[in-house]
Amino acid sequence: MVEMEVHRVQVSSRAYHRVVLRAKQGESSLHIVIGPSEARAIALGHKQQESPRPLSYDMAVGLLREAGAQIQHVAITDLQDGIYYAEIHVTGSDGDDRVVDSRPSDAIALALRWQAPIFAAEAVLEEDESDWDEEDEANGNDLLELTEPSEGSVSMEELLADAQQDLTETQMLEKRLRQAVAEEAYEEAARLRDRLATLND
Repeated sequence: MVEMEVHRVQVSSRAYHRVVLRAKQGESSLHIVIGPSEARAIALGHKQQESPRPLSYDMAVGLLREAGAQIQHVAITDLQDGIYYAEIHVTGSDGDDRVVDSRPSDAIALALRWQAPIFAAEAVLEEDESDWDEEDEANGNDLLELTEPSEGSVSMEELLADAQQDLTETQMLEKRLRQAVAEEAYEEAARLRDRLATLND
């Protein structure tokens, strides 16, 4: 495991944004696609700013403290089919260690508020950093204005209709992309977006 730190939160004109992590020692980095609410929460934690009312992550930290639990560290452990996986390592009031499955964005937002270390498996790290077009570094105030993506999910009627007709690969990928965004599976949405861009070149 490599200890990481949040380098910046980047916002895009598209429906998804990303958090950029860098190794505390070395040149490795990690770019994780996240949603608008997660970007806002991470940016606030990174800038050590508070929202006017507690976010769900602030509440979770408060609950853990009231219960006598401690976040020891969080870890981004795996990458499968374009989706990152993470764990939150917690010590309970009884002294027992527990591991909680988590989305990376949630784990990072909690770690920043607890000031807990963030680790990443070497297998998920990247050697070079490449910026997206039309990106800017975000601060907490900017992200207060971000809203959820407007795309709707694929309906049951559409899914049934798809089964009765031959769709091109591009059409299928577009539908899967809409579904991924609606379900806030932003890592998968980014993978599908890249596949569509390759087909359209």
